[in-house]
Amino acid sequence: MNRIKKLRPVIVVAVALVALVAIAFVSGALDSNANGPIGYVDGMRLLSEYRAFAELNELYDAEVAKLQAEFDEESKNMTTAEKEVLFAKYQEELNKRMADLNFDHRYQLAQVELLGSISKVAKEKGFSTVIDASVVYYGNPALDITDAVLAEGNK
Repeated sequence: MNRIKKLRPVIVVAVALVALVAIAFVSGALDSNANGPIGYVDGMRLLSEYRAFAELNELYDAEVAKLQAEFDEESKNMTTAEKEVLFAKYQEELNKRMADLNFDHRYQLAQVELLGSISKVAKEKGFSTVIDASVVYYGNPALDITDAVLAEGNK
C-alpha cells in the first residue's frame, strides 16, 4: 500500500499522458482533412506539361540540340574512339552551360512551385494526401487532380 502511494504521482502523470495522446488522436481524426480522400497526380505529365518544367525542358533540349549539331559536324570523319573522347568533351560543355544557366536551382524552384500547386488544389478539393499515379493500380478518375494542378500552375 505504501508503495502505491509513492507511485501515485507517476501513475497520475502516465494517465494524463495517455489522456493527452487520446485527445490529440481524436482531434486529429475529427480534423476535416485528416482522413479525407487520397488524390493522385500523373507525375510524368506534370514534368512535361507544367509550365515551369516545360520551359526548363525546352531550354535543356535547345542546348543539347546546339551541342549535338556541333558534335555531329566535328565528329564526321572520326574513329569510334575519337568520338568517345569528343563526346566526353561535349558532355562537360553541356554540364558547364547548365551550370551557367543555374539549371539545377531553377529546377528546384520549379519543384517547389509544383508542390505548392499540388497542395493548393488538394486543399481546395479536400484531399488529405496526394500520391503519384505510378503507384496507383486503380484510382477513381474523380480523384485524379493532374488537370487541376496543371491549370493552377499554368495560370
